[in-house]
Amino acid sequence: MKSWPELFLALRFLRPHRSFVSVITILSWLGVVAGVLVLIVVQCVMRGFEEELTRKVIGFQSHLTVAGQGPLPEPDRLLEAIRSEPEVIGASPAVLGPVLAETRGRISTPRIKGWDSATAESVVPLKECLIEGTWSPGADHLVVGSEWATANRAQIGTEVNLLGPQQFRDLVGKTNAPGVPKKIPLPRTFRVAGIFKTGMYDYDSDYLLTDLPTAQDVYALTNSVHGVAIRLQNSSQAAAVAEKLRAKLPGLRILTWMDHNQRLFAAVAVERRVMSFLLFFVMAVAALGLSGTLITVTVQRARVIGTLAAIGATPGQIAMVFTLYGVVVGVLGSLAGVAGAWLVLVNRNGVANLIAKVTGQDLFPPEIYHFASLPVKYDAGIFFGVASAGLALSVLAALAPAWAAARTEPAANLKRS
Repeated sequence: MKSWPELFLALRFLRPHRSFVSVITILSWLGVVAGVLVLIVVQCVMRGFEEELTRKVIGFQSHLTVAGQGPLPEPDRLLEAIRSEPEVIGASPAVLGPVLAETRGRISTPRIKGWDSATAESVVPLKECLIEGTWSPGADHLVVGSEWATANRAQIGTEVNLLGPQQFRDLVGKTNAPGVPKKIPLPRTFRVAGIFKTGMYDYDSDYLLTDLPTAQDVYALTNSVHGVAIRLQNSSQAAAVAEKLRAKLPGLRILTWMDHNQRLFAAVAVERRVMSFLLFFVMAVAALGLSGTLITVTVQRARVIGTLAAIGATPGQIAMVFTLYGVVVGVLGSLAGVAGAWLVLVNRNGVANLIAKVTGQDLFPPEIYHFASLPVKYDAGIFFGVASAGLALSVLAALAPAWAAARTEPAANLKRS
């Protein structure tokens, strides 16, 4: 400390003296702590949202989807062309579309998805999502989403009556031939064999799963499918492989998992950036408070500043004393903010539940955010970056008062009482 007298004096100025200056110094420090803590928590939680959202989307969706303007005839040839790509590890034809469903007197419009039982597991590990019953979708059985089952009071063995688009057309269509009776199609009856839960509210509330032949029959498709789902060795290869397949399969649409969820991920990214931008001003306000504190300190320590100048301290050394004052506050505030953010993130769900209990409002409704609990990503880059920003703002806030203190005349400072 003797070799760095500027730091020694800065620490002396920081000692509490039961004065107004000490109070506003503590408040300035708390401002830095709050800014660093809140910004780290928000960044880590939002990054966790993005990663968990990506994992769950990829967990239920394929990496790529091949579709056309209408049903794709003879899917076997298409599958052969797709599987010739070295990055492809699985491809499965599928039928997907809305149906009219009746369950226990309740009417809903979910989507039925028919997978090829022989190849579906190579694309999407659906069986891992089963939480009740058995995985036996087929001609008379469905595997339904947990949220849909709850909303429609469906349990294992519950009857579900489905009416497909073609049957609905036959029901409301008009015939031009006189004397020809109108078709009155009957709904197809299934029973719930299993209930799945992906953790994504949209999927769990809107999907009924069956096998491919059954879905083709519901949609009146003969040897045709709505699309082909593809799984790659790495989901990050989706865009590159999509370009290859577009060149190989002209006239077909090749969509990546990012294309299917572009709006969702864009909304999350924008929300994270906007929240971070706004919360950055918390640290900026704390920095302004620190700057005001230093201005008060320079006025209070005017005689000390004059004495230092009289005994030979240079303006640079005097400026360094007050700059180090800001550095110490910034370092202590950033470290405390990092420690506080870590504690909050570790106990994030308990904190969220406590706030919800006190306010009576669920902070993170699952139907909006798709998660039952708060996800988080512990990113060292976020911790270091936010702490560095807090320190940098504290130093910048100290520069102007420090420079003003260094430029004052020693005689004027010594005359002050």
